[in-house]
Amino acid sequence: MSRKLRNLLRMAAGPLRERGLVETVRSVRSCMRARERERADSFDESFGTDTERRVAAADLECSGDDVPALWRYWPTARATFAHIMESVDICYQNSLFIDLGSGKGRALLMAAEYPFRKIVGVELAPALHRVALRNVATWRSPTQRCREIELLCMDAADFVLPTDEALVYLFQPFPAETMRAVLGNLGRSLAAHPRKVQLAYLNPLHHELLLESGLALEHWGHAVDEGEFDWAIYRATATP
Repeated sequence: MSRKLRNLLRMAAGPLRERGLVETVRSVRSCMRARERERADSFDESFGTDTERRVAAADLECSGDDVPALWRYWPTARATFAHIMESVDICYQNSLFIDLGSGKGRALLMAAEYPFRKIVGVELAPALHRVALRNVATWRSPTQRCREIELLCMDAADFVLPTDEALVYLFQPFPAETMRAVLGNLGRSLAAHPRKVQLAYLNPLHHELLLESGLALEHWGHAVDEGEFDWAIYRATATP
């Protein structure tokens, strides 16, 4: 069996294994509708970047950590990101924006239009990481307010959270076992360094895991049409 065929099969099996049939069908329908909206209001046409989801024939020759990225990656819509940011309660100047599963970096660029102290993107797939590096170098916006953007190519499960206040952003970036590791790291970090941390979670497939970890749900935002996903804001707390 050729590598391309194996990767195509993995693209089909991955969502079903992780999400189940009903959730996979719902996500596919939402993504197709989102693609239509993207054509009408293209982030990349506005900024000369490459943040859309494209799978070319050459991409099917990938291996390792790049394979799940073939089916997992999807960019955050501008309108959705704006709604999320309107719902967080955070002092930007004192806080980091940390995107776990940052993909091609679109959420990082949109976050840079807010006055965060620093922006950090963590991405496992080397291919997506390389595109994100180019996008950060290419992107220019007259409304940019944060200019310190750090990109890390690594497993989010191994990422050590800085001891700053932070908004952690997730667009359903990884399976349950990785989410458990991330939440465990967060709990230990907060126990050692109590501080304010919020999580913004788009398409919150693992909502129950977050609640089980001790996070408190602050706000649930419902998708306004089939081209968007629900999202949720959580508050992480720890006792000194």
